[in-house]
Amino acid sequence: MSKLRCQRAGLVAAVGGVVWLAWVVGAGLVGRQRTPVLLGVAVSTLAIVVGHYAVESFYGARMKRPGTAGAWIGALGGVVFAVGQLVRLASGGGDAIIGIGVLALVSGSLLVSVGLVRTRIQPPWLGVLLFVGTLAFLGFNEISPWTALGYGLAWVALGQDLYRYDPPDGRFGDASGDYGWLS
Repeated sequence: MSKLRCQRAGLVAAVGGVVWLAWVVGAGLVGRQRTPVLLGVAVSTLAIVVGHYAVESFYGARMKRPGTAGAWIGALGGVVFAVGQLVRLASGGGDAIIGIGVLALVSGSLLVSVGLVRTRIQPPWLGVLLFVGTLAFLGFNEISPWTALGYGLAWVALGQDLYRYDPPDGRFGDASGDYGWLS
């Protein structure tokens, strides 16, 4: 994969984080079931799927199992979550699809955050922010829509960092090297 393509994927992830923040504000102010909010959820989640792809493309060899598996699980879960939101928009249903998507998206994001902190390929606060934001996102339905803010902020920060970073061509790092402090 080319550097430019990876950097564009990081930019898309950052924009997805901004759109995520916009729908969270919209859900907090006008309600969760409004059409613009549901469209924002679907669009931002698909952009975050691209962010998972960028993380795996940039750092897959260095993050090894937790982060790489998390990137793929999170990407798949994000697609399922976005489809569930579109089904909800079209027919009012889709709760089971959304639940499965949330479970996979959250699991993948937690694994990616652990991979980012473990390998120190990003500033550790980015992985911690993604971890805390992901856990807070679980309170979206039960506690308040505002709990999803941290997840959007994490993807804005991570996406912009992926966009401005200049990795070498191909997969970054040597898969057999000792990169993490927990190896």
